[in-house]
Amino acid sequence: MAVNPMQRRARLSFLIGFLVALIAMGAVVAVLMIQMKKTKEEFNEISALQVSYVVASRDLKSGEEINFDEDFTTATVRTNVNQEEVISADDWEYVNKDGEIVTKLDDKGAEKKKTLTMKIDVPAGTIVTKNMVNDVESERTDTTRIQEYNMIVLPSQLVNGDYIDIRLSLPNGQDYIVLSKKFVVGTNVQSLWLELTEEEILTLSNAIVESYTITGSKLYAIQYVEAGLQNAAIPNYTVSGDVLTLINTDPNIREEARKNLWAQYVADNRTRYFEPAIDPNRESQPSLVSAGNSSEIESISTARQEFVENLEGSEDVGYTR
Repeated sequence: MAVNPMQRRARLSFLIGFLVALIAMGAVVAVLMIQMKKTKEEFNEISALQVSYVVASRDLKSGEEINFDEDFTTATVRTNVNQEEVISADDWEYVNKDGEIVTKLDDKGAEKKKTLTMKIDVPAGTIVTKNMVNDVESERTDTTRIQEYNMIVLPSQLVNGDYIDIRLSLPNGQDYIVLSKKFVVGTNVQSLWLELTEEEILTLSNAIVESYTITGSKLYAIQYVEAGLQNAAIPNYTVSGDVLTLINTDPNIREEARKNLWAQYVADNRTRYFEPAIDPNRESQPSLVSAGNSSEIESISTARQEFVENLEGSEDVGYTR
């Protein structure tokens, strides 16, 4: 039966339209499938990053001593940090030269853990990596002892856990670093507890004597702003010849320390700069400086008294062992 030309055109148009619609639909389906695959891959990538990690349970401050059980918790976070880089309870353990964990006991017979402090501030919920903490005990030697001092002028707002330099200022304006970046074990209104090695004890003792005998001098402490990130200052105070002789004959002092102190002495720092500054013939200037120092110290002491009283009972002041 003959087909009407009009019907043929209509049928052809329908077929073409159907094919175009089919192709368009196929393209849409293909795009949707590609998009779904991409979304699934992204979801898998995100899921892979959602891992259970150790994070800070509270805000941790630079220079603060930290405890794994008290200051950390476990949380699921999105990160690509390697788990091996994250801090763990093992970082508080002592290890021998073979990398094996060993047990150390304190003076009361209890198991002892390492002392770790923060290098930087981190907010609660942050992953803390091993390079964010400092092993305080790695800097200790067999001669390290806790010493108490009450003749050093303290900053009005000094608290436990701060890091300080101890400096000696002279009446002519010269200012020497005696000890650098020392951890404040404890402090109150006028006393300070520090961990010092044998050579540091002798060096500070020399500076204390000279602060008493040089009119207008001042032995004082200053705090670090960001202790975790700031490097220790380089001490430039040179001990007297008598103390240097004692240091060179003291079997408790390491050879490296002896060499460093001797090198500083033979550099002629003391005879060229320090001793001329304490010339007893220049009495008028030291007397004026001494009067000014006394007024400054009195003002700082008053402010510190009030500051410490407000913190009494907290962990920020006082020393107990």
